[in-house]
Amino acid sequence: MDVERSCDDLNPPAAEGGEGARFVAGKGQWRASGARQRPWPDPGPFAPEVATVRALLECQAARLGSRPFVTMDGETWTYAAVDEAANRVANLLLDRGHRPGDVVGALAGNGFALLATWWGCAKAGLVSLPVNALLRGAPLAAVLADAEVTTVVCEAGLAGALSAVTASLPRLRRVLVATPPGSPGGDAAISARAGLGAQAALGAQAGLAIEDFEAAFEAAASAAPPAFDDDPGAATKLLYTSGTTGEPKGVQWSRACEATHAVAYGDELLPIAEGEALYCCLPLAHITCQGTTLAALRRGGRITIDRRFDPFGFWPRVRDAEAVAFTYVGTLLAVLAQRPPHAAEGESALRWILGSAAPADRWRALEERFGVSIIETWGQTETASCWTAPASLPQRPGTVGRPSPRFEARLVPETERAAPGAARTRETAAAEVGELWIRPKRPHVLFDGYRSRGRLVAEGWTEDGWYRTGDLFRWTDEGDLAFVVRVRESVRRRGELIATAEIERVALGLPGVGEAVAVGVPADDGVEEELLLAVVAAAGAALDPGELWAALRSRLPKFMVPRYVALRVELPKTPTTRVRKHLVAAEGTAGAFDARAGRVGGAGS
Repeated sequence: MDVERSCDDLNPPAAEGGEGARFVAGKGQWRASGARQRPWPDPGPFAPEVATVRALLECQAARLGSRPFVTMDGETWTYAAVDEAANRVANLLLDRGHRPGDVVGALAGNGFALLATWWGCAKAGLVSLPVNALLRGAPLAAVLADAEVTTVVCEAGLAGALSAVTASLPRLRRVLVATPPGSPGGDAAISARAGLGAQAALGAQAGLAIEDFEAAFEAAASAAPPAFDDDPGAATKLLYTSGTTGEPKGVQWSRACEATHAVAYGDELLPIAEGEALYCCLPLAHITCQGTTLAALRRGGRITIDRRFDPFGFWPRVRDAEAVAFTYVGTLLAVLAQRPPHAAEGESALRWILGSAAPADRWRALEERFGVSIIETWGQTETASCWTAPASLPQRPGTVGRPSPRFEARLVPETERAAPGAARTRETAAAEVGELWIRPKRPHVLFDGYRSRGRLVAEGWTEDGWYRTGDLFRWTDEGDLAFVVRVRESVRRRGELIATAEIERVALGLPGVGEAVAVGVPADDGVEEELLLAVVAAAGAALDPGELWAALRSRLPKFMVPRYVALRVELPKTPTTRVRKHLVAAEGTAGAFDARAGRVGGAGS
């Protein structure tokens, strides 16, 4: 690879305030001047050509080597150090027999092991699978088995969750146990014993090789691994999310898809100046935090990634990170809005915040209080860099902006979705609700399809190339899109997109349960949703909703456990016996067991 020549095309456009903006002294911040609009960056037809994330990382490391890049777990890594770390992980995986196209899992929280594995796979031409660190039991086993993972990098604190499912993973051959900085005990001896304990538990499966990740990392070569083929459509990333049926599915991205995502995220959504900083406390296993990290890489900036959202320490962390922007989900903003003002709010360098599901009724108040512009977007793991963004600021509350030029967009009403040619333009249906269909204008800017057991399934596409997003929108009079509701049988709760089918499957395995359906119901904060499980007892069985909830709690990840459990005589169904979930949700939580209150008819009833 000719790094010198490749880097010539990587200079991002300059970040600036734009016409109609003013500079706020003391905050280094551009704000809208009165009611005047100022333009948000125009993405142009496509992001600049960058072949791979490997090429982007190597170019920036050659150009910015000693400059700080990523801060995690109290340690700061320079561009050169991150590049070398990716080399080492790539080489250790290649030395153990992996070849381009193999899937390598990372079961870890926000930290070095996850980041290095992600970019190490990118260096080696492997497919990275960041696994949600909250998964346990059957959902965890299902993801690893479906992806046909043979190697997992696993944080020591999650080794117990992995060891509990290894018996159902016959393809799993190797686990690299990582011990994050600051683990309980601190000194090397205690950390080593913790690692050995995790290894012993994992060794219950015969033939499973257990290694210390840090030792293997240090022993690996630090030079760049051999270049792989330049196929832009080769797979590089696998991310599990809810599909159109509500079942978890592996969303496969190509190398060109991820590279375009990196450049577009930096130039369109987080256009910071070189050396400026970003902050993120969302899971690095999810696409938003990955995009935020790639934006910092693209712009030659810095990023602080915390392991979790801390409502008490959030503002000091943002201030100390010198962040000019952070990424959010709606619940994060709702929690911050409810907290009393913190002195560090006024000491931050923030200019804007980026995310989705900002509470429309508190939008302007949050902008004023935090001294930022809210940039509300829409996108899915499947759509990659085909997102929406505002054309100008301030953005109208409740809108998600306009489609990027990388795709065509149209809204298709429910009555016409069966007809491929049906659509509504913004001119003909300004107030009509329809499902958003999108069609990319070039290959490899959307996902390639859903990967399962080594096969790729192009589910959700029409014959003429439109991807059916499963989300309902309407056009505003100004030409923006406003999100209405999600069609898919899934629920977003505390930033997690939950496949309700998985909850139903576990519930149906409990004694005495004849039928079960999980739905979303409004949360107390009015931003996202809570989960309600409606259950019909099997013939002759007597069920206690509190006992059912306790059984679910022991079998599901914490974020998937329903808050409400309701006993029903019957469930509303269509003539073809499919449950009418919207009617179940409409019945509400009256008479349901409320786990938060610990009784039937709790605070949410």
